[in-house]
Amino acid sequence: RQVGDYPHAYLEEIKARRFPPEMPVDPIRYEAWQPPLYYLLAAPVYRLALGLPAERQVLALRLLSVALGTLLLLACFRTATTLAPDRPWLALGATALVASVPMHIAMTAAVNNDTLAELLGALVLWQLVARLRYPSDRWAPWSLLGTTLGLAGLTKLSTVILVPLALAVLVYHARRQTSACPHLPSLCRPLLSLALPATLLLAPWLARNVAVYGSRDPLALARHASVVQGQLRTADRVAQVGLPRVITDMVVTTFHSFWGQFGWMGVPIDSRLYTGLAIMTALACVGLLLRLFSRPPARPRLARWQAAGIGLLGTSIMLSVIVFLLYNLSFVQYQGRYLFPALIPIGIFAAAGWREITRRQRCWLVAGALIAAAALTVALWLLQLRPLDKWAVALLASGGALFGLAACTPASWPSWLYALPYPLLLILDAVCLYHFILPALG
Repeated sequence: RQVGDYPHAYLEEIKARRFPPEMPVDPIRYEAWQPPLYYLLAAPVYRLALGLPAERQVLALRLLSVALGTLLLLACFRTATTLAPDRPWLALGATALVASVPMHIAMTAAVNNDTLAELLGALVLWQLVARLRYPSDRWAPWSLLGTTLGLAGLTKLSTVILVPLALAVLVYHARRQTSACPHLPSLCRPLLSLALPATLLLAPWLARNVAVYGSRDPLALARHASVVQGQLRTADRVAQVGLPRVITDMVVTTFHSFWGQFGWMGVPIDSRLYTGLAIMTALACVGLLLRLFSRPPARPRLARWQAAGIGLLGTSIMLSVIVFLLYNLSFVQYQGRYLFPALIPIGIFAAAGWREITRRQRCWLVAGALIAAAALTVALWLLQLRPLDKWAVALLASGGALFGLAACTPASWPSWLYALPYPLLLILDAVCLYHFILPALG
């Protein structure tokens, strides 16, 4: 890569003009530094499609991504069932969420290395949960884990967050074997089994990078920073609008683009849809907090390995957020898709939170809280403290009515409220495609 591979002005113009056919994407070459595995996998598909029209060639590559996305859903389901085999609703809910986030569907249908990276990350996560549940000193499981880690590293650098997760599970495993501080012998065998295949897979690519970019830049990060001249820097943005505005923009735009902001961030969806998604997200978060910090007497206590698995999922999300924040310390990149490496843990936690908030004994309380929030919104408008958001009032009141209805129905019925978000998200997927993506980019 070299200076000029990131034509910032051209990129902004092509987005503003909605990617017209007379403006090719050929000049936009700044991603040529990416690890090679996805491109090696896609090359045979591309070669087989060479005799077809350009649109069919792209379709073939997109179908490859869709196939990888299908495998990702299977890995998500297996991860959740391994962690909680007696809670099938958790696996179904988490998988349904991963399958129906509009932005994730768009990325899965695109020609990029994100889906393969997510798939390999999901396979690593599944194996880590399995190592917590089924401890083993044999070399084969740890070698398979190391191989998957190496393949993930050959796909996308964001998978680096998997390394500390694997090391943490290894230390946990060694400590459980010795019932004290882990001894060196109990660490060495699984560590070597883990590290050797990963190192053998990554070494040729790293050696190539050293030859191309120099020994001080084996991951090509410094070259990437020098090539993307013209990309908005965070320091410049802070100087323009101030830190509070930057933080607000980052939170809002990241949330929007996590759910759906398409076409290189140039095609957002209707603000009313974001409001509904925000309410649903807030309810799931409250439910998750209730589930984590309150345990009814009838609920069985988690096994030690399950608690470790929950900690593993939480750490995965935390590391993804840290990587996202570190990137945004340099560049303005409020793209929620950067959190997709942790989408399976997010899906599992969201399903658990939504299950908790829709429990029958909580429905009246949630209904009252939603109706009170709607009344507060109207009161703030009457006091002329803020403009009236009619859509938010309608959504809050409707949500309160749904929870009230669930509280009044027979005891076996409230499960419909747990299942409700997923068909709604499928409807949202169709709305995003036909009302936003195709009119803007089709």
